Amino acid sequence: MGIGKLRPVGSLVPELAKHPSPAQFPWSAYYETVYLNNGTAALALAARLCKSIWKPDSAAPQIILPAYGCPDLIAALIASDIEPVLVDVSPERPWMDLSLTEAAINESTVAILAVGFLGVPDRLSELQGIAAKAGLPLIEDSAQVMPPGSAGGSISDFCVLSFGRGKPVNLMGGGALLIRRDHLSASWPEVDELDRVDLKLGVGWRIRRQLFNALLKRYLYGVLERVPQLGIGKTVFKPLTQMYRITNLDELLSCGLKEYWARPLIDSRYTEVLQFLLERGWGFPLEDHYVGMSSANAGRPRSRRLLRFPLLAPSQSVRDRALDALNRSGIGASVFYGRGLPWIEGVRGIANVEEGRFQNASGFASRLLTLPTHQDVTSHDIGLIVNLLSRYG
Repeated sequence: MGIGKLRPVGSLVPELAKHPSPAQFPWSAYYETVYLNNGTAALALAARLCKSIWKPDSAAPQIILPAYGCPDLIAALIASDIEPVLVDVSPERPWMDLSLTEAAINESTVAILAVGFLGVPDRLSELQGIAAKAGLPLIEDSAQVMPPGSAGGSISDFCVLSFGRGKPVNLMGGGALLIRRDHLSASWPEVDELDRVDLKLGVGWRIRRQLFNALLKRYLYGVLERVPQLGIGKTVFKPLTQMYRITNLDELLSCGLKEYWARPLIDSRYTEVLQFLLERGWGFPLEDHYVGMSSANAGRPRSRRLLRFPLLAPSQSVRDRALDALNRSGIGASVFYGRGLPWIEGVRGIANVEEGRFQNASGFASRLLTLPTHQDVTSHDIGLIVNLLSRYG
């Protein structure tokens, strides 16, 4: 095993254009963009707005969300004094079971949170129907999806974006809350109370960008991953301690989107060359939900890219064997979160969890394996992945 390693996730930070054109975003017709210090803060603001606009008198507000996801979802709700209500996911899928979601609604519910997964939105139309029936807003957490599923049709009341290292558009941090325009007047007083920080994009930022991108290269990433104090790849609960607005991010996001849409469709290539795994009991958990995921549609143009390519192994032992082989060979394969949301370090005790619940979320997490899809993945990498999975998968 060499020192170098292909990172599991993380696109390069885009270069700021010398003569940037006016920012044009796919969601601008339906949503106002409010930039914040990170995606967790954006979700926290969305949660607060749902409570203050829809149920200002609620003494014990709750928001429904899936039992498989990032612990930052919990951090955002806790920071907003809102109780997270977890719902199990559908079998072999990362999204909330629709019948369980509807059953979880009560008089304390202030919103439903639909969480996208690795580039694919949840079933927004169905969830919006459930929310509308109960007179509730729908929040789309699109931290892993670009553009949001609501971008072209205003399905969700609020959309959350994140621009950190492992996100579709990497701006070295920051996030955004997209507020549907019919909610602007009710939302703006609370938004306007937040402190503002101007993002400086001068020489210091450019040097930081160059250093950041250098650290994503194989040899440096391979070294950094071996430093346990950095905690690279570890999923833990981190409380949200700050929330403030950021200005001067339009041009940088515009550059990031142009770079994002220019990336090769690595996931289509994986779909073609890993078909043999289906005969061995593996699964493609997003195949039925993503235009272009199947080999028949692999050549069709798409606006979204997968953040990582997910596979479901026949068992945890098979997954772990393949994971070890890939990482020992310099391929940054990952289990992603590694466990259901209630069992992530720091979350247990915050969200009420009864023993034996969320079996689908736990099973999904125990079998999930993800492969890199960023712009540094080469044909040689894909060939090596195929070879290793054919031997150890």
